[in-house]
Amino acid sequence: RSSGTPLQQQQQQQQAAPLVWAWQQRRQQQQRQQEQQRARERAAAAMSEGQKAAARERLAAEMHEQQAMMGMEKQRAVMEQAVAKNVLSTLQQVEERMDDDIRKLSRMEDMKESELDEMRERRKEAMRKQQVKREGWKAQGHGEYLEVSDEAEFFAQVKGSERVVIHFYRSATFTCQIVDRHLGELCQKHLETKFIKINAEKSPFLVERLKIWMLPSIVIAINGKTEHTICGLDEFGGEEDFSNEMAAYVLGKHGAIFHDGVPPESTTSDKKQVTRFEKTAKSIRNQTANLDEDDDWWD
Repeated sequence: RSSGTPLQQQQQQQQAAPLVWAWQQRRQQQQRQQEQQRARERAAAAMSEGQKAAARERLAAEMHEQQAMMGMEKQRAVMEQAVAKNVLSTLQQVEERMDDDIRKLSRMEDMKESELDEMRERRKEAMRKQQVKREGWKAQGHGEYLEVSDEAEFFAQVKGSERVVIHFYRSATFTCQIVDRHLGELCQKHLETKFIKINAEKSPFLVERLKIWMLPSIVIAINGKTEHTICGLDEFGGEEDFSNEMAAYVLGKHGAIFHDGVPPESTTSDKKQVTRFEKTAKSIRNQTANLDEDDDWWD
């Protein structure tokens, strides 16, 4: 608040002007410093949140990797256990056969010459009977992969043999061609069983009677009864390139062919010949149905 004459007031204002300008400059500088400080604090806070988010992502990735490693270790342990179990079972079977051979050799050493001659004759007789059986099987069509054209021929084929493997197929189904190839090879190795195929599209009565709901389907008939139906490829390992040894093992497991029952080390073939489909049909155990429920079927 100024006092005095106008001239004095003017002089006072001129003297105070530099002080006011300096005060204003200091105030502006303080405001700029405060704004810079707040900006640094906001930047620091933002960097802290980003670092936290990055840390959380790294932790989640590490946990996921640990879980994956644990899963792989568990799967590897299961596979090693299965392989060890399979190897142990095979070794036990081999050991049992060796023990049987040793016992037989021991008994043979204790036998007299007449007893050995008698045993040779029994073996020769068994071989002769087996040869007669083989000739009979060939006469019945065993050793060939036959296609039947109608229901009457189907029942005639099934009725005449003790063990029959029946492939219900469709020409347009690629997996049926895979099954055809394996059964065509197995029929020549296993004369004790008749192998036949029938077009499912042309045999609606049999399809309904035998509950065929998926193609390919392999019906195993023993003494005129369907003991089991293999639907799709799952029982063969679920892969299109399953081996002929795997096919023999599965059929032998269900009594369709004479097989020693030892599962193959690998379910797939060394030479992959089919790689067309990614999905394969599931296989279920079908309900047992008697083929001779109706006597008219056989006449």
